[in-house]
Amino acid sequence: MNPINIKTGNAGKTILVTDSGLGGLSVFAQIANHLKKKSPWQEVSMVYFNSWPEQDGGYNFFKSMDQRAEVFNNALNAMDEYQPDMILIACNTLSVIYPFTSYSQSPKARVAGIVDHGVLLIHENLVKDPDSSVIIFGTDTTISEKSHQKQLVKMGVDPARIINQGCGYLPGEIEGNPFSTSLPKIIEANVKKAVSKMNKPVGKVYAALCCTHFGYCKDLFHKSLSRYVNGDIIILNPNERMAEHAVQGHDIKNTFSCDINMHVVSKVFWETETINAYVRLMKNISPETAKALAGYERNIDLFKAKKQFIA
Repeated sequence: MNPINIKTGNAGKTILVTDSGLGGLSVFAQIANHLKKKSPWQEVSMVYFNSWPEQDGGYNFFKSMDQRAEVFNNALNAMDEYQPDMILIACNTLSVIYPFTSYSQSPKARVAGIVDHGVLLIHENLVKDPDSSVIIFGTDTTISEKSHQKQLVKMGVDPARIINQGCGYLPGEIEGNPFSTSLPKIIEANVKKAVSKMNKPVGKVYAALCCTHFGYCKDLFHKSLSRYVNGDIIILNPNERMAEHAVQGHDIKNTFSCDINMHVVSKVFWETETINAYVRLMKNISPETAKALAGYERNIDLFKAKKQFIA
């Protein structure tokens, strides 16, 4: 997958953003803000498609990559019902799974994954600062596949400059409540583990938040890292890059104050407390996104999922 390059005219567009949960909502909201300021299209339909498969477990609980790919493939086929012009996989885990799906062999819409944006963002900064290093924070699936590292090494980055840190149940904790008082301790523990893997935790350190949920806690990551790293700490958030490129990657001259229609759909139920927390979070970023989330549609038949989770 490569970041999308939009080449069509100013007719209406449908942008579908998907994630396994609410992390990618930050990408969704930032795209809406970009469109409000300067849109290449007169009308835009925005769909947020929650690909979380079962109420009691997500993709990291499946026993094999084949199972994950089969379920996500079902979700991708369901996305086609919305006739999207582009599908933005605003989820590192799902971006890692995507190449294993049969949908990826002949997609009906143009597809971009956030892993590619994260790799390019990291590479740009490491090239700019040859003596720097990067810590890649992600879900266990993202880190175990080492998708970012493999691409960066192919691009010429010394693997010794790359530290990978899987963050266990941190994404789930943020998903439940991005204002949870337990988050600082969990982030601190993961930061401490990551820094312990570094040969010399000095000099400029880039912290790549390669789980869309982590962007909500970027200040906590910076605060924790500052306790263990003597040099400069720069947070890299691929969410921001994906949102920017989704709107700016076009070659037309006219821009508009477009009409935006938003729709949020989920197979699973979100607790009222969770919705209220994210509405509170989104109000200052994109009031339209907050409103769409508050009125989200739950469709238990949105796509098929298996229940063979690890006990």
